[in-house]
Amino acid sequence: MGLSGMSDKMNRRAFLGMTAAGAAGVVLGDLLGKAQVALPTNKAAATTTNETLNFYGTHQTGVVTPAQNFANVAAFDVTTSDVKELQALMKQWTEMAATLMAGKPLAVEPQDGAFPPTDTGEQFGLDTGKLTLTFALGATFFEKEGVDRFGLRSRKPAGLTEMPIFHKDSLQEQLTHGDIVVQACADDPIICFHAIRNLTKAARGVAHLRWQQTGQLGVKSQGTKRNLFGFKDGTANPALQDETFMKNNVWIDASDKDSAPWLAGGTYMVVRRIHMRIETWDQQTYSDQEEIIGRQKVSGAPMDGKAEFDTPQFAADAEGKVTALDSHIRLSNPRTGENSERERILRRGYNFMDNLDSVGRINAGLLFVCFNRNIQTQFESIQKRLTNPKMPDQMLAYTDTTGGGYFAVLPGVSSKGSYLGQTLFE
Repeated sequence: MGLSGMSDKMNRRAFLGMTAAGAAGVVLGDLLGKAQVALPTNKAAATTTNETLNFYGTHQTGVVTPAQNFANVAAFDVTTSDVKELQALMKQWTEMAATLMAGKPLAVEPQDGAFPPTDTGEQFGLDTGKLTLTFALGATFFEKEGVDRFGLRSRKPAGLTEMPIFHKDSLQEQLTHGDIVVQACADDPIICFHAIRNLTKAARGVAHLRWQQTGQLGVKSQGTKRNLFGFKDGTANPALQDETFMKNNVWIDASDKDSAPWLAGGTYMVVRRIHMRIETWDQQTYSDQEEIIGRQKVSGAPMDGKAEFDTPQFAADAEGKVTALDSHIRLSNPRTGENSERERILRRGYNFMDNLDSVGRINAGLLFVCFNRNIQTQFESIQKRLTNPKMPDQMLAYTDTTGGGYFAVLPGVSSKGSYLGQTLFE
């Protein structure tokens, strides 16, 4: 299944001085990933909750890093009009991110008692949780309401647009878009919260929170994770260690026509907050649920297969008698045609459970996140097929996308002394 919140003005210089300088549409179940052990670009994967991942590298962490159990995705609106203040924030966030991912406090106590603590402290004594932080920019970072906000409009990648409203979407303004997005993932939700909280605190006077969404996976589940409809979620995701796939379908190259040279080593991120109509889904029969998804519920096997990773034989079922033509699995990945492999994306989705909605329904669903080299030829190609009014994905009757956005993930920070977005500002 696929799916897819703020500011007191204060003296910026004073605050910086207090900070330690050294410190889917619905692209659902068939495209997330099986839980595979892989080597992320920045060092080998941490294997215990007290190991750390290196912040520095060619690419940012949190893209090909094996999914941790919890996520907090937060979008910010930039409030300053001074590009130098914005640049200073990116430098500060870089130092903070490296320190947070290393599991170190943002300041060495004791501090001057006349000021608020630099580190809020709720993570003291906890394991590092394999924290990763991923930073990305929205289209409005470059231009908003026709205004070139920071003299960077000419550097906006052609492929970075605002996420459109697809068929059946119910996007809410307060949950959608944003100038900057930060994805924090860890094996402890407090570690994610602490990271976003302290980054937000450091941004006062320059940027404030627009929205945030938390998500989680099953902590001790075996094999492919399940979504809240009870189906395995992401059987056909590419292997994280498949460097050829990542080069072709995820990482941006300096020569990409729809991108920009400064974004080389980055990628495009799509976030979709997809509310699931749990009560309606729970009234569907077992066989109807399987038909809607196009997979067997317990095993995860395709309707014409015996095991989860069997390849569905759509060519032999042209009329959809075994796997419905409008089933989710079939529309999301037809497995035929010259564009089938080119369209594939890297999924990183999390379930969310947020109490009740405004009319008393269970407010739960999937925080859909995906990474791709070209939003238009990959994610949007899939999404338009799923939301085609002539034959829409059956899943659309049970889901409602309420927020998210498109973002350009910045290249990695190569070494200490460099900073996030440096190639953009130079």
